[in-house]
Formats: sequence, C-alpha cells, structure tokens
Amino acid sequence: MVDGRGIVDFDSHYTGLVMRSHARTQRETATVTINRDSVVPIVGCAVALLVCITAQHADAWQDPKFVLSHDGWVGSVAFSPDGKRLASGGADNIVRLWNVDSGKALTVLKGHDDYVTSVAFSPDGKWLVSGSYDHSVRLWNAASGESVRVMKGHRGAVLSVAFSSDGATVASGSIDRTVRLWSVASGEESAVLTGHKSWVGGVAYSPLGDVLASCSSDGTVRLWDVGTGAVSRELRATKAEVRSVAWSPDGKLLAAGLRYGEIRVWDVATGKDVQSFTGHKADVWSVALSPDGRMLATGDGDWDRPGQVKLWNPRSGEPLGELAHSGEVLCLAFSPDGRTIAAGGWDKKIRVWDATKIVPRE
Repeated sequence: MVDGRGIVDFDSHYTGLVMRSHARTQRETATVTINRDSVVPIVGCAVALLVCITAQHADAWQDPKFVLSHDGWVGSVAFSPDGKRLASGGADNIVRLWNVDSGKALTVLKGHDDYVTSVAFSPDGKWLVSGSYDHSVRLWNAASGESVRVMKGHRGAVLSVAFSSDGATVASGSIDRTVRLWSVASGEESAVLTGHKSWVGGVAYSPLGDVLASCSSDGTVRLWDVGTGAVSRELRATKAEVRSVAWSPDGKLLAAGLRYGEIRVWDVATGKDVQSFTGHKADVWSVALSPDGRMLATGDGDWDRPGQVKLWNPRSGEPLGELAHSGEVLCLAFSPDGRTIAAGGWDKKIRVWDATKIVPRE
C-alpha cells in the first residue's frame, strides 16, 4: 500500500516489477501495476551507475569491455548462438542488436508499442523473438531486422519468451498467469498451459528440449512435459516469489532467483534442493548458468537499494566474485562459449565483461 510518502509495500501475491519510470534529476518517479485496473505511484532512487568490485577480483572486474545503452531500463539480453551478436530489449520499446567484439550497434528493431521485457535467439540464429507489455510476441528476421510475425493471445504483459531446442516452437509467459506455445512456422497458438496462480515471470526449455520450466510469483516452478503439456513436477520455493530460472547445460539442475534474496538450485530428477543459499540483500531478478555449468551468475536489486551481480559455484554455493550496480540488475546472459557475460538493468545500461578473468574455484 502507499503510506503517503510514496512508499509502496507490495502484497506478497504480486511481483515488485517496476512498470513505468520517468527520470528526474536526482530521483525517479515510477508507477507499479498492481493489477490490470490499478496503478500506484512510488518514488525510487537515482540511477547514476556506480560499480564496486570485491577486493578478491578487483583487477579482473574493474573495467567491462564496453557499456551499451537503451533509453529506458533494460529487461533482457541474449547472445546469438555463434556469440557474435547480443540482443537487448528495454523500456524504450525497442530491440537492439550489438556486435559483441566491438560493442557497436548493428540494428534497431521497432514494432512493439510498449516495453520489451524478453528476447531470445533461435538455435540456428536465424530468428529472434521478443515479448512485450503490449501483450504480443514478435518474431524477427535476425539478419535483416524485419518483423516476420506478431503473435497475439495473451491478456496481459508478456514477461518472458524462449525458443524450443529444435527452434520450431516459442514459449511465452505472462501477467495473465498462462504459458502459451506458438508455432514459429505459422505464428499460430498451439497450446495454453494453465495452473500458475500469479504472474509467469520466466520460461526456459531444458537443453534436451523435452521439458519446459516456468516460474511464477505464486512461489512455484512448474516443469511441463513438452510432448503432453502435462506438469511432470512442481518445485516450491517456500513463500518466496520466483523471479527467474536457468538450466544447467546437462539438464540435471535448475537454478532459480527468488524474492528476498534467496537462490535455489534443484535436482530436476528428484525435485530436491541441491543448494539453497543467500547472500543477496534484495530480490534476485535474474540468473544465468555458464555453458560449462561451473559458474552461476545472479543479479539482484530493489528500488531503494543498489543492485549486485554475484558469481557462485552452483553446486557448493561458494561465492566467486561480485559486481555492484546502483539499480536493479534485471537480466544476465553468458555467451555460448562462456567467455563473455552481459548484464542489463534499471540504470539503462548493458555492461559486457570478459568472463575468462574470473576462474571458478574447484
């Protein structure tokens, strides 16, 4: 609720995703959509970018390779399968493509009428998919930037998108509490997966493509059998809302970022926790596992405190390093070869680092 000073105490049933922002000099005024019919004003912090490195890895992480910018917060980053391009989507309603080696802008993809929350490349790199607050899922030609299909069916903002391992299907998760599957060839909706009791903030296909994971602010992760559309397992994260999920490269582990700073790693076969550890002081918005499975990156932040990127050993929970930002770290991605990591967030920036300078402990 609002206490008269512009401070919002979120009901635990809803996520704290910031839905509108308008920068001012030293402070930011924002609004948060609590449901489809009510918008509540809040006051946030300045978004000047400050970077702090732990002493252990100060030399390795002092300077990113380059810093990229959107004209609004950055909700998603994704590397192309060959690692040469980086896609990003943000609150400027735009999808941008970047050259990973030089940091130069390649293409600007326009077509969405509202914030772009999620982007993903197809396994062959030919297509790019994006999800938006405008309730749509768009398919783009990744080479030309042409909008190929607009897939509509969600009754709320689309928060996450993912390609199946064969590239034939796109999954999308939404504020409308559903996961929808779309045919890439036709653009037709092929299935609607229901059962979540609140927003679906993340979707991710397993490396083998036989399982689709979806996470929700209802505190669960659902594992769907791709062949039947049935729930094969439900993972519960106590009372915490689940913000994001990521698979290990062998498909045996699933990592999740939770509200209140917790990180869970589950054994998918048994449904048991491999690790449940803390270290963040704010909601964990984003998680990403390196292609070799040896490093877990997690990004946090809240409107009233700085954000951090933390690096962990996913099996032991041992910290490997950290990087702090002034605002929420909303998205993370490793390049396919694991040599580069990108993070974007509330400060409107994407920072790209050389991940080889961080050596996970054995």
